Amino acid sequence: MISVEGLSKLFGRIRALDRVSVEIPKGIGGLIGPNGAGKTTFIHILAGLIKADSGRVEVLGMDPWSHRYELTRRMGFLLERPVFPMNITAMRYILHVARVKGLPDSEAVETLREVNLLDHAERKISGYSAGMKVRLGLAKAMIGRPELVVLDEPTANLDPRGRIELLKLIKKMHRDKDVSFLISSHVLPELQKVCSWVCLMNEGRVIEQGFVGDLLDKYASKTYAIRVSKPRELAEALNGLNGLKVKLSGDTVYVKDDASIIRRALPNLILQTGNEIIGFRQLGRSLENVFINALRVKKHGG
Repeated sequence: MISVEGLSKLFGRIRALDRVSVEIPKGIGGLIGPNGAGKTTFIHILAGLIKADSGRVEVLGMDPWSHRYELTRRMGFLLERPVFPMNITAMRYILHVARVKGLPDSEAVETLREVNLLDHAERKISGYSAGMKVRLGLAKAMIGRPELVVLDEPTANLDPRGRIELLKLIKKMHRDKDVSFLISSHVLPELQKVCSWVCLMNEGRVIEQGFVGDLLDKYASKTYAIRVSKPRELAEALNGLNGLKVKLSGDTVYVKDDASIIRRALPNLILQTGNEIIGFRQLGRSLENVFINALRVKKHGG
């Protein structure tokens, strides 16, 4: 879908991207990092808005700088601060976008319906909320049934409800239209809900990339929280096993280190102690934890 090798970009003395190499598959991908990580510069290069200083970039098999017009027929973009003509209606705006692309008016109407704006299509854009403007931007990006849509910080100015609605739309469009998405964000819990693959960036460099499940397995904490009906009895039984660190707090037993021992021994220990499992979870199984640990490994040369 997207293939990048040795990509660098400088703005004066500032190195916005430093030898970035990444392979982004089909699906819903995430570009994760703090402000200033290089995400927006990366997306602007993918959109053909700026040219890389060095490196190779291929989007859908094409160089976005030299083939940007061809790519606009196969890609959609929603940049971080989209600009709309505020004094016209959303319907008029989307009709114009469709006609410029040589598409029928029915395409515009259907796209507004898909982003839940058809009932508000005759309102001027100036009267739209932040969430409605983002959905209008998504509608513009979806005109023409693209193979890939790139969204730069789409949830940045939305309230929690608006964020949830937008993420649901993205998942639905991916499922129903078979369109792939690349979403940049610094809000990691949101991306964890929708992305199957992520690239972690910091200071213009890639620190880690891969499928979300694989990264969670690799970087999650080795501590497990086990809530049971008889926590003291279970803690004492677990303390008798080698290679485990056990801590008791309320009705929860925290066990650290060897996951294989826990998985192998826990069922028998539950039966032996007459316990009932109320809850079981691995701590730190989040993209925030992945980012923190991956950054620590990168800085220490791991």
